[in-house]
Amino acid sequence: MGEFSKYVGEVGEDIVNDFLTLFGWRNMCNNKKVDCCVSTHEKITHGVDALYVYDSLLQKQTLVSVVVSAKYSASSYTSVKSTFRDHFKDIANTIECYNKSQLKRNITKNFKGSSRKEDIGVLFYLNNDENEEKDNIKGTIANTRIESTLKFNTIHVIDNARAKFLFESLNFIRKKYKDCDFFCNNTTLNIASSKTHTKIMPVEYITSPIIPISVASENGRRFILLCDFDFSKESLILVFNLARKLCSDFSSHYEIYFRQYNALTDDPIIDEVKMSQINEDDDIIESIDVQISSYNSNFRNIKNEK
Repeated sequence: MGEFSKYVGEVGEDIVNDFLTLFGWRNMCNNKKVDCCVSTHEKITHGVDALYVYDSLLQKQTLVSVVVSAKYSASSYTSVKSTFRDHFKDIANTIECYNKSQLKRNITKNFKGSSRKEDIGVLFYLNNDENEEKDNIKGTIANTRIESTLKFNTIHVIDNARAKFLFESLNFIRKKYKDCDFFCNNTTLNIASSKTHTKIMPVEYITSPIIPISVASENGRRFILLCDFDFSKESLILVFNLARKLCSDFSSHYEIYFRQYNALTDDPIIDEVKMSQINEDDDIIESIDVQISSYNSNFRNIKNEK
């Protein structure tokens, strides 16, 4: 049984590493240990399954350390709340000790120009059960009581449902466009940044309901939004207006991909939304090209795939 558990863990780590590569996270540190510096953790060391450090494009002069924990089981989610609580506590304690570790000092000293350092956790809580009805555990863990003594800033949790979205949508767009970038909007947090397109997916996008992508083309850039929700008139209005707000200065070609989309029933809504959201008082003069489809391809939405 011990050998099988070890094998399951190794498979889980391989799966997670494939995800991190899909995010554009290269040259990561894998399977590192940091000394425990908090007696109440009751540990000698903490294991770090993967570590990625990069300069943030979303926050000015901020160096981000992403501490990754891979939890993978052969069977379906069971005792979700208690198991999740244990996994969450484990990564939170790891982050706390990583913050004071020699490993962090050794790595971050090679990055210049940052005045702020942020440690963020990513917990992959996955299993091998292919029953999609059990994939989404957000509702179950949402009200989990987390120990108030845990010291962490942000921890992103990836369950089977979120992992499926990331895998399907990012692979879809990378197959369609060989060279694509993640788009980073200028905000008050990164006002000095002149770079808005990057090969590195910001860690904040891992749990974002919408992932913005840009692709260079002969006629300028294509702006793409990957949505972790189904098509509806309301969702299209929201995402269409978001696209206009984010990229009006560099693109008039929008591609929006939903989790589910049916060309026969949903196509008539597109022009209706487009006309209702653009009026003659808008600053945008040129025609806007909007393409709607799904990253989960089937014969019902193939009409809009080009």
